[in-house]
Amino acid sequence: MAALLASMGAGAEEASSTLTLPGAIRQALDFNPQQVSQRLEVAKSENELRAARGAKLPSVDLTASATRYGYPTFVHSIRELGTFPPLDDTIYDYGVALKLPLYTGGKLSQGVVLADLTREISLERERLGVQELSYNVSTVYLKIEQLAALGQAYDARIESLDSQEQRIALLRRVGRAAKLDYLKVHGQLTKARHDRLQIENRRQEARSLLYQLMGRERPAQETPLARYEAAPAPARNLEEVKQQAFAQHPELRIAEQQSNAGAAQEAIARGERYPALSLVGGYGERRGGDTSQFYEDWAVGLQFSVPLLDGGVRRARVDEAVLAREQARQGMEQARLEVAKQVQDAWDAQAEAESRLQVTGTSIEEATEALAIEKLKVEQGVGVITDLLNAESALLTAQADRLQAQFDLIVARLGLLRATGTLDPERVAALLKPQSNSVEEHEKP
Repeated sequence: MAALLASMGAGAEEASSTLTLPGAIRQALDFNPQQVSQRLEVAKSENELRAARGAKLPSVDLTASATRYGYPTFVHSIRELGTFPPLDDTIYDYGVALKLPLYTGGKLSQGVVLADLTREISLERERLGVQELSYNVSTVYLKIEQLAALGQAYDARIESLDSQEQRIALLRRVGRAAKLDYLKVHGQLTKARHDRLQIENRRQEARSLLYQLMGRERPAQETPLARYEAAPAPARNLEEVKQQAFAQHPELRIAEQQSNAGAAQEAIARGERYPALSLVGGYGERRGGDTSQFYEDWAVGLQFSVPLLDGGVRRARVDEAVLAREQARQGMEQARLEVAKQVQDAWDAQAEAESRLQVTGTSIEEATEALAIEKLKVEQGVGVITDLLNAESALLTAQADRLQAQFDLIVARLGLLRATGTLDPERVAALLKPQSNSVEEHEKP
């Protein structure tokens, strides 16, 4: 896949400063603040998992204290019958304490399960972020290309109208053209220039959005973009696409993991009602304030606790966890329905875009032929300027529809990959191919 990404950029990068679509996606994934934050969330969840696993292992603490008592206290415990230890009102001690949980009602084990599920959820959310960011960067990048091509079509329209205006102005001087013809052409030219300005403004807005998605400030000098077109798409059927979506869509997998997490939280809540057993031990040395001699001491034993009465707190927590688990299960069912709808909508949008692309191809051919006829009629003196203007306008509309259809087809295919949960930079590269020797030209309003 890395070779595919490289091949996409190689044909379009006529200059080292050319920004390719794979390059834009890579920068977005590296520097977009939201995506960086999601990677940090994954790192946090991994630390939570380590902490949950560590809770099942022995814990050893170093302890030290200095205590002043109101009355003299034994410095150490009795070691021989009939021999009392020294007394002192100030005691210094230090040592180590050991605790090893032996049985906790399954709370610690379920805590590891819950932490692992939390990590899986954060990973799926990161993958979802990669998918959404790749989709957004691609659509904005391609929209810039579409607007640039549309701007070139309007430039040709403006150039043609300008020539017609000059020609009619010359004909008016010799009395061979009416003022009305001049006004019609001038009105069309004024509107075309206004529309061209609007297109340029939308293109500049899209460029600013692109750099925002990339997590960078827009450079003062405009960077040219490589141009792409849709590559041949492999044949697939709707049922295959749906099954792939059910298996891989990040939102559905997140919902499934949340349902499993609800079961783990319920098990933890139930474990709060069970007894707990731990191995405890310690070793230390103590001395009184009147002497520098330390006396060693140690202890080892079992610590057992049974919850008896808590005012119904634990029972309420179990009931709450049961409801939360059912809520998560319902969320999973809702996510499945939404994914199925997304796939169906994306599939229909792709079919519609393919059909519209074919229609616009025919429309351009017809509009081009009609314009050639009207130009010939005007040149021979049997045509009227209104018919010529209408033919040029029809051709421009057909060209705009064609550009929109090309854009919609690529976006529909991207949307289908997003609906199946398989959209990533490599698949974006597979959907497109660079236009030969095509780099977006710098346009000025």
